[in-house]
Amino acid sequence: MKKLLLLLTLSIFAIANPMKVGDTLANITLQDQFETKQTVANDTKTILVAYDKDISSLLKEFLLSKEGDFLSANNAVYIGDIRGMPSLIARFFAIPKMKKYPFKILFLDEANENFLDKKEDMITVYQLTDGKISNVSFVKTTEELENLFN
Repeated sequence: MKKLLLLLTLSIFAIANPMKVGDTLANITLQDQFETKQTVANDTKTILVAYDKDISSLLKEFLLSKEGDFLSANNAVYIGDIRGMPSLIARFFAIPKMKKYPFKILFLDEANENFLDKKEDMITVYQLTDGKISNVSFVKTTEELENLFN
């Protein structure tokens, strides 16, 4: 019986719905590339979530073309999903390279993955007003990223 209750409880958490328009920002605390825990602040205006290598590269190139404080100046956060990357590659190559970037990348983890929406080959964009989700969109070009911040 205890096993059944545990399985049922875990199933409920596994099917948690992604945040949607009108929801209050969930308490999201993630580790960045410097191995520091970062909590997404209530005054955050934009959350950018990249799930795969190609779309992460697009977002990285966009951010590298901006001033170093672009994300913080725009109250924005970049969340990347490197869970599919082999751990040795991540630890010895990818993360050390990311430490050279002038912006923070928060790494998605299992505890928070179900709260964030995902579309194949797209950056998920959450726009917030006063700590509530005001818009959820998906972009895949530099032009669309530029338009988000204009």
